[in-house]
Amino acid sequence: MENNKLSAYVLTFNSEVHLFKILKQIHSVADEILVIDSGSSDHTESIVSAFKNVKFIYHPFTDFKSQRSFAAKACCFDYVLFLDSDEIPDDNFITNLKRLKQAGFDKDAYEAERYWKVLGKNVRVLYPIVSPDFPIRLYNRQIVSFEHSSLVHETPYGYKSKGKIAGRLQHITFENRAQLEKKLSFYSDIAARDLILKNKKTSVAKAYASAFSAFIKWYFLKRGFLDGWVGLILANYASRYSRLKYLKAIRIKKNRG
Repeated sequence: MENNKLSAYVLTFNSEVHLFKILKQIHSVADEILVIDSGSSDHTESIVSAFKNVKFIYHPFTDFKSQRSFAAKACCFDYVLFLDSDEIPDDNFITNLKRLKQAGFDKDAYEAERYWKVLGKNVRVLYPIVSPDFPIRLYNRQIVSFEHSSLVHETPYGYKSKGKIAGRLQHITFENRAQLEKKLSFYSDIAARDLILKNKKTSVAKAYASAFSAFIKWYFLKRGFLDGWVGLILANYASRYSRLKYLKAIRIKKNRG
């Protein structure tokens, strides 16, 4: 039966740190696994080669929306599980996924409970989420897609029925300050393009007003202060991200004339 078959994919770029753990967890439940890589120079590809049912595919990166759409089309089966390369499912998640698969998937999409760890600390908030959050991680590609998603912080749309896979995902991100700075630059670049695509108004005043409100929201209103020094760093991250995406959008528009 088609609804008993499962494809899975992971998007990678220099993702050697957690990739083996992720593939080890999902290889027993997925009928195929694709690793869609955008040009890794570390041991990502050699890690993939250790698994018989995992296929390594190079595809240049433009944005997350496009990369996920490519991955879904490359899958053989309609039900698709996708995980980030720093997102590790626990044993309970895998056990319950196997049960769902055996019974036959009967929902358009399934969410998972995800907890976030930043700079070695479990946190309550990280822009733009509150931890735990409940992202879609399994869907029927004939019904659900990323077609109407933003380029970053991408979200699948189109499902009319939704289930949940019991268990947890542990998302381990920003493992050091250098990684945080690198991702801040990377994500804000894409977010700036997203602002332009959506014809959002941009100005220097808007950039700094957005930065101020982001800090207030994520440190005080979302109670990031409860995460101690990491919470302060992440509130500053939210503020800088909000400012940079507008300033970069202004620069792009200016360069285009």
